[in-house]
Amino acid sequence: MIYIIHFFGNFYLTFFTDFTDQFEDLYKDFIFGYYTQFISIAFSILTFIGLLFIKNGLGVIIKEGFFNLKSATKFKTGGKLFLISGCLSLIFSIVLTYSSQELILFGVMGQDFLLLVIGFSLYIIADILQNGNQLKQENELTI
Repeated sequence: MIYIIHFFGNFYLTFFTDFTDQFEDLYKDFIFGYYTQFISIAFSILTFIGLLFIKNGLGVIIKEGFFNLKSATKFKTGGKLFLISGCLSLIFSIVLTYSSQELILFGVMGQDFLLLVIGFSLYIIADILQNGNQLKQENELTI
């Protein structure tokens, strides 16, 4: 819920107010200029869609039990989106840091690396769920 409020708040400030006009001088130093903020929004959208897949996967776990293929597929898709968003964001942050010579962007790189770790962890959890589902089906057949 907090991420949704944050996302829509940034979206509103970027497109519907003149709040970002005061930062136009800062964009001159960035490699993509004014369009740098829109690239960051695209990464946020990927992360948001990944969160929706994880939410749906957790809902499937609550309804159908822990080991099922639907939740594993949703977790794997959410993990892939987190990996893609984290990797692209990390590359983008490295390019921005190199082009602007600002050391403050190292904190953003840490967040991007954390997103990569979470995406990889979700991918592992999805694999565990698939293996558990397969063992559950084999156990039901032997009884």
